[in-house]
Amino acid sequence: MSMSRNNIDPVEIQSASEDGDFTSTYVFDISDQMLGGEVCTGLALALAEVLDRDPARMTPLSSVVDCDALQMLFHTRRYGDLRDDVSVSFPYDVYEVTVHSSGRVVVQG
Repeated sequence: MSMSRNNIDPVEIQSASEDGDFTSTYVFDISDQMLGGEVCTGLALALAEVLDRDPARMTPLSSVVDCDALQMLFHTRRYGDLRDDVSVSFPYDVYEVTVHSSGRVVVQG
């Protein structure tokens, strides 16, 4: 899945087959991007890794989720710490994406 671009490697990949349906779960850590105020950049890089596409050739993330709202929701605390116990889920392509305030991103599909 590695491409010649800035990418984020999954921390964990799980695959399962239920009644002949193949599903995969990818887990990423975008805490560095969150701390840098780039939540949607981290998400786009994670999704690009799952889809094996260049982010510029993907459906824009802003067409499925409000990136400004995500940035405000996951904005770091006064002293640069990540927020506690916040998560947001949304569909993207054939995947369900869940972003946690810890920087953990789970992509299932």
